[in-house]
Amino acid sequence: MMSRDPLGAAEQAATAEEIVATLRHDLRNCFGTIRNAAFFLKRKVAREQACRDDPRVEQFIHVIDEEAVEASALVDDVVVQSRMPALRRTVSASARACVHTAAACARFAGTGIHVDVEAADGTVELDPDELALAVRCLVENAAESMAGGGVVTLRGSVVGARYHIEVGDTGAGVPEADREVITRPFYTTKPGHLGLGLNIAARVARRYFGTFAIERRAPCGTRACIELPLGPQGDPGDPRAPGGLEPPP
Repeated sequence: MMSRDPLGAAEQAATAEEIVATLRHDLRNCFGTIRNAAFFLKRKVAREQACRDDPRVEQFIHVIDEEAVEASALVDDVVVQSRMPALRRTVSASARACVHTAAACARFAGTGIHVDVEAADGTVELDPDELALAVRCLVENAAESMAGGGVVTLRGSVVGARYHIEVGDTGAGVPEADREVITRPFYTTKPGHLGLGLNIAARVARRYFGTFAIERRAPCGTRACIELPLGPQGDPGDPRAPGGLEPPP
């Protein structure tokens, strides 16, 4: 058993990034609503006697609008400052090593879970810890869908000019009613979970010009896929697996 989590720092950074991005979106919507309300009030009271008698009414409405603009800009500044680019290292990495690290670091609450891993060689340009974390999130999500245990299939293959990573399970699958909300931040049906695993996987894929998809798996279960563009051919610049784990032979 590993004494530490090799992907711990990457997980903390990714979780913080998701939380900050969600708060930024929600707060900017709130400030936009405040500005719209101030604009309506300004137009409404401009024709009222109270506004003509006391110019401070219009001034205070203007203050509300200005403060909403300043607060929105402050939120943007906080988001920029909270990002931790120093933790991110884009290198020519072994996708195979990332896949195997994800399987080795996956955490399962119950027993009876087995991860069946097969991965081909492939070089991708990204932070290997981030890719390993994204895949680990998918593996853990797949395991959680099989309450009585089962096999999580983890495959990595080269398809044309892209590296294809697929995680499959034999659980109950995603209910149709949940298909539109399952990838939203903080959406979860599991007590004690933040509901960020799928979001982290999708964000990592998009960051490195890839794609993320989740769909039903025949005859049962769910399949989650990450596709990334292949990097230059040849030996990866960092042959070690992320987090300092050597890939298996």
